[in-house]
Amino acid sequence: MLNKQARNLGLIAIAVSGITIASCSKDDNPTKVYRSKEYTLNSSATGTTASGKVIVQETSDSTFRLIVKLDKSTKDTVYTFAIYKGNKGATAPFDTAISLGKIKSQTTGAALEAKIDRIDSIKINETTKKKFTYDSLLKYDGFARVSFVDLKVPATPKDSIVAIGNIGKNAQ
Repeated sequence: MLNKQARNLGLIAIAVSGITIASCSKDDNPTKVYRSKEYTLNSSATGTTASGKVIVQETSDSTFRLIVKLDKSTKDTVYTFAIYKGNKGATAPFDTAISLGKIKSQTTGAALEAKIDRIDSIKINETTKKKFTYDSLLKYDGFARVSFVDLKVPATPKDSIVAIGNIGKNAQ
């Protein structure tokens, strides 16, 4: 009788642990993507050669994800990824709405990607942020730009555009 109870308890323990393991799953992407929009980046403001893309994804937590991809890069170059207010043909100064940061290329010819998750606001000025959604970005008057600063002549650094393209309202 004791063996039968031990066996039953063992079977129950195995069943419970099996159910527990089956109910757990690795969740690599906790926010589901609902809608997505892709914009092409060109090699210059007037160019037509594609050199990258911007992907905007609406996520389930009422935020959006922004991915900027550069098709190829040069080793040891630090690239700046950002979204600006205005049209890609505009001249400086630019109002940065979303800064995606800087990435240093590890090899020549490799693609680069900058990604920021859970965007829910943009910077209006130094102290003010505004609520911003996926739909807000689709209606936004802006452009994406990937550039690097050439420091070969430190007194007059050259800002070089690698990829640029209108997004939102400007891309229509």
